[in-house]
Amino acid sequence: MKSVVQQLVILASFVWLAGCAGVPSRADLPAEPAPYTLHLVRYGWHTALLFDGPSVLARSSKLGADFHDHKYLLVGWGDGEYFVAEHPPWSKAVKALVASDYPAMQVGGRETNPPLGVEARDSIPLAITERGYQQLVAYIDRSIAAGPDGKPIYLGKQADNPDRFYQATGSYSLFSNCNSWLAGALKAAEMPISGFNLTASSVFDQAVRISELQKEHAASPRPRPQAD
Repeated sequence: MKSVVQQLVILASFVWLAGCAGVPSRADLPAEPAPYTLHLVRYGWHTALLFDGPSVLARSSKLGADFHDHKYLLVGWGDGEYFVAEHPPWSKAVKALVASDYPAMQVGGRETNPPLGVEARDSIPLAITERGYQQLVAYIDRSIAAGPDGKPIYLGKQADNPDRFYQATGSYSLFSNCNSWLAGALKAAEMPISGFNLTASSVFDQAVRISELQKEHAASPRPRPQAD
């Protein structure tokens, strides 16, 4: 119990420091055209990514075998034991913070944006470049653990839930959670994310700022070429 309290105190310190992270500016945005859009989705303390289905499946070497004909694809990362359980007790959440056995990836098709159960204000659009998209999908593919045959390792299923659960790479802990994984995904996509990003708010607030900057940039009049 003492160990849990100590880690929570440390987490509080990291959360405070995260508030000191630099605020993204327009100069931090990629200079290349950003023709693709993904959405950062917030479910309370958890964050996930919502992709255009055909675009991500055309680029993923691991997801294309399991998903077809979905308008959107929702991708999230978390503790394996807690994530896959249909109604996990809080004891599993505490165990995940200090003694997680393995992480998991949850992927599921969705037909609406925002997904069912998410308010419109909790789905934030982010424009990404072709290179950023390729790097982001590669990050997701690397996050899905593979067996000796090279195929994804599948975990259990939930009743009435068509989502897939894969064993993931890395390790889950208090300081390596769904939000820090997602921050890594956005960095792979060349989004100017900074700070520790251990909470949904720290990732979400930066995503809101980046989205606003991208909209301002898109609305700015382009300079006309000067006549000779």
